[in-house]
Amino acid sequence: MTTLFTGRESLRVRGERATFVLTLCSLPVTVLLLGWLLQHQVSWQEIVLLLLGAMIYVSFARGRLLGGGLRIHAGQFGHVHVVVDDCARMMRMPTPHVFIRDDPFVPVVGIGIGDPYAIVISAQYVEHFQPDELRFLIGRELGHIASGHTRFTSLLSSNGRENGVIAVAFGAWLRRIDYTADRIGLLCCGSLDAAMRAIAVSAFGSVGRRVDLGAFAGQLKELHAEPSLRMAEWTASTPYATNRIAALHRFARDPLYQTWAQRFAQNAGAPPVGESHERVYASFWRRMGAFFVDVLVIQTLVPAAQALQTKLTFTDVDMKKLAADPNTPAWLNGVLHALGGGHTRVTFNNDTLLWLAFGVYAIVLVALIGQTFGMMVLDLRVIRANHDPRVGFARSIARYVSLVAGMIVFIGWFTMFRRIQPYEKWSRTRLVSGSAAIR
Repeated sequence: MTTLFTGRESLRVRGERATFVLTLCSLPVTVLLLGWLLQHQVSWQEIVLLLLGAMIYVSFARGRLLGGGLRIHAGQFGHVHVVVDDCARMMRMPTPHVFIRDDPFVPVVGIGIGDPYAIVISAQYVEHFQPDELRFLIGRELGHIASGHTRFTSLLSSNGRENGVIAVAFGAWLRRIDYTADRIGLLCCGSLDAAMRAIAVSAFGSVGRRVDLGAFAGQLKELHAEPSLRMAEWTASTPYATNRIAALHRFARDPLYQTWAQRFAQNAGAPPVGESHERVYASFWRRMGAFFVDVLVIQTLVPAAQALQTKLTFTDVDMKKLAADPNTPAWLNGVLHALGGGHTRVTFNNDTLLWLAFGVYAIVLVALIGQTFGMMVLDLRVIRANHDPRVGFARSIARYVSLVAGMIVFIGWFTMFRRIQPYEKWSRTRLVSGSAAIR
C-alpha cells in the first residue's frame, strides 16, 4: 500500500534521509569543532547524558501541558479541534492531543517521541490565523509526527525554539524536513495563497497581513544574486521564508501534488482513524539492535559512575572526623560505629557496574516513558499485555527480574526468535513497534 512517506510517490523531499545519515556521521567532527570554538572539550558521556535527560524531559511534556496548558476539544476552541480532526482524517492517522499554551515565539509545534503525540498552539497566535492558514500550519505538524520527525526534533528542542548549537549541528536536516512538512501543510489546506499567508503571519505576527507576498517572494532574486547572503541560512534550523515559498510554488506545479491532492480529498469523507490496540511485535533483530545501542549508552555512563564512586570513598580518617563533629546526626554515628572504623571502601568491577547500571537505566526509562534510548532509535516500546502504554515501575521491575531469572535457569534460550518471549508472558509486558500499529 502506498503511504505518505515511502515508495516512489513519497512526499519526503529528496535527500532528507541521506542528509540525516550524513548529519549523524559528521556529528563527531561537529562536536569537536564546537568544543574548540567554545573552549570546552565535549565528551561523549556528556552527549549521552544530555540525550537521556532530554528523553525524560519530553516524557514529562504531557503532564506539563495538562497542568499548564489548555486542552482543545469539541466544546473548547472547537474550530481548532475540527481543523486538526479533518487534517488527521485526510492523512489517515489518529488525531493527536492538541493544547494551547502561552508562547510568544513558536506559533505551532508538534512534539512527542511516541504515543501520545501532541500539537501545541501559541495562545498569542491562535486568533491571528484564519481557518485555511491554520490548516496549513497544523498539517505541517501532523506531517512531522507522521513522518517520525518529532521523535528526534523533540529531543533537540521540546518546545520548538531555535538553539544556535543545535542549528549548527543538525541544521541541514532540520531545514530539509521543514520542506517536507510544508508539502503536507499545502495538501491539507489546498491553497497556495493560504500557505504563503500562514508563513508570513508566523514570521511577522499580525504585520504579516500587510505583507505584499509577491514582493516578499521576489526578495529571493537578491539572495541568488549574491551567494554570500545565503550563507546565514546554514546556521539556522529553519529555511528562509522566501525559500519555503519558492519550494511550495514548485511543489504545487509537480504532478505529485495533484496525485496526493486527489487522495487527500477522497480521505476527507472517510471515518476518523482511531488508535489500534493490535501491534506489530518486535522481531529478534530489532530487539538485538536496541540492546546493543543501549549497551553503548551504558558504556559511556559507567566511567562517570566510576568517577563518582572514587569521590564517595571514605577512609578511617574521614569517618573519625564525622564521628567527632557535634553536628553529625545520631543515626549516622550509629552507622559509623557499626562499620568499626578502618579503611572502608565499596568497589565494583567493570562488568558488575555495567550490568547494574544497565538494570537501573532500563527499569527507570521503561517505567517512565516505555522506552530506552535503543528502543527509541529502533522504534520500539514496551506496553502491558492488555495494551496499556503505562508500564509503571512494578511491571518494569517484573520484566527485567523475569528476564534475568529466565537466563539463569536457561529458559527461553531456544525461543529467542519468538515475538513474545517467556519473560514477557511472566511479567505481562510486550515489546512492540512504536508506530506501526496495524489498521
